[in-house]
Amino acid sequence: MTKLVLKTSLRLATIALFASLFSNQTVRADLITITNAGFEDTSGQTVFNEFTFGTPTGWSLYDPNSIEPDPGTFVGTLQPNGTDFFNSTAPEGNRVAILFNSGREGEGEYGFEQSLAATLQANTDYSLSVEVGNIASGFAQNGTFFNLDEFPGYRVELLAGGVVIAQDNNSLTIVEGEFATSTVNFSVGGAHAQLGQTLGIRLVNLNVIPAGFTQGTSPDLEVDFDNVTLNATSVPEPASLWLMSLCGMGMIVTRRRRRQRPEV
Repeated sequence: MTKLVLKTSLRLATIALFASLFSNQTVRADLITITNAGFEDTSGQTVFNEFTFGTPTGWSLYDPNSIEPDPGTFVGTLQPNGTDFFNSTAPEGNRVAILFNSGREGEGEYGFEQSLAATLQANTDYSLSVEVGNIASGFAQNGTFFNLDEFPGYRVELLAGGVVIAQDNNSLTIVEGEFATSTVNFSVGGAHAQLGQTLGIRLVNLNVIPAGFTQGTSPDLEVDFDNVTLNATSVPEPASLWLMSLCGMGMIVTRRRRRQRPEV
């Protein structure tokens, strides 16, 4: 009976010991700072009814195909009212980012990008989340009708040192007038070519003409974005976990030997 009690106590002590060791290595998730992540700050932009025009504060224009500036293309923000264009208000806050194109359809992608203060760290899991909107046709407050049927495609990118390290390339099927969540996950081990490089985010309108249309017949092409978040979760190194296990086993064996030592 005494031996059974001792064995049970030893098992419980073992569980408690490992719980104590690994609790000290609990993964920690940090929310990385993104400037104007919800596109609520409209300072420096031109306000027109529910729209603002101009690249949102904190973001830069990504325009490898020189789509902007053009009389038929607009970047900025929109305040959805839950009736026109979208079936609900903004996923976060009051405004969403817009990348609108009428006249330069099919001439190449463009979007917004932002370099962050954070850098790519070893042994870290990253999770980038963005709300992507497929805007529906509708009337603006000034009475202008926008034909926004179909969807030109989107891409969400995570970068380090200007190099794309992970992306969601138009994987979602988004209902017209709705938003859907794009998630980009990326895990870094002990080594990576971009370690220590500045992280970045890029939000892209692929500007692809829908099937069955030409540039002359295409509807207006727009993609909307909102609520950009980036989480970084540190992960213990495998070597550290192995070392903790060895230390834990050593402590258990030592305790057991002490308990089995005959009393003098």
